[in-house]
Amino acid sequence: MAKVLFPIELNKHNVYLRDDLINKFKQYVDLPKSRILELGIGNGRFGFLLGSYVAKYYGIDIDEEYVKIAKTNIPKGANIVYKVGSAENIPFDEKFDIVFYAQSWHFIKDFDRALKEATRVLKTKGIVAILEPSQNSSGWADPRLNKDSPEFNENLFKKKMADLKKGRDAILKQKLFDIIEDETLETKQQFYVLKIKVSK
Repeated sequence: MAKVLFPIELNKHNVYLRDDLINKFKQYVDLPKSRILELGIGNGRFGFLLGSYVAKYYGIDIDEEYVKIAKTNIPKGANIVYKVGSAENIPFDEKFDIVFYAQSWHFIKDFDRALKEATRVLKTKGIVAILEPSQNSSGWADPRLNKDSPEFNENLFKKKMADLKKGRDAILKQKLFDIIEDETLETKQQFYVLKIKVSK
């Protein structure tokens, strides 16, 4: 099966998503001075959309081929660094203003370990942002998930729905962070903002 490549062009959907994320991030950080770490970059869609709006954009993916593709999609003038790595074992020692799981959270094998790693690389006043497909999402990049596609695979679709539910349950059950935001965007994606719990 060929790699699933997300569209990176500035179409209506991507512009809306970019602007919505920028507006949300600005509520918590000084975006032009911030460092974002994206976990699960795929072909570099979000780096392409957001990388020019921050001081430095970092990203990792466990798939070496995706990292190579993402490096070809870096916008001119953007300060972006991509590496191979996993959410459970982040290959950076820098501290970040935003740790961003962009439609990648439900792929993680060990949610608790991933969040513990996030606390290691997150600035004290930083946020974890998780953007996930909702169970009502449509227009999947992988045609096997679209019910109106001749390639639709019902078993794969059911697994995706189960993984999304497992990911959401892990966010709600975890103890390291307070959930500051939990909402469905107009793009039918679920968006969470987490902050490290302050011990009393």
